[in-house]
Amino acid sequence: MIVGYKGRWKYKQINASKPHKYHIKSFGLVDSTSGYVLQILTYYGTNTSYHPDCDPDSGMAIRILDTLLKDIGTGYHNFADRCYTTRALVEHLTQKNFIIPAL
Repeated sequence: MIVGYKGRWKYKQINASKPHKYHIKSFGLVDSTSGYVLQILTYYGTNTSYHPDCDPDSGMAIRILDTLLKDIGTGYHNFADRCYTTRALVEHLTQKNFIIPAL
């Protein structure tokens, strides 16, 4: 999820190739049926606080999804774009009884 933003903020992201160059980068957990946002994790670079049980040596995608899914039960289908879907992430979520459909 990208939120357009032009004010002053240390963690603002810049992407010169986009029409809205300045934004705040965040990751969200959204219910696919209702469209409601269940969880948001704002990206603060190296200062981003992840769930304390996350392995600090694991990849960024694993830490993000562990943080977003900490209060969710098991057995749900999780969809992520190809930038974040790795073999390690699929194996990690499969061990936690989440389903990753092939896109």
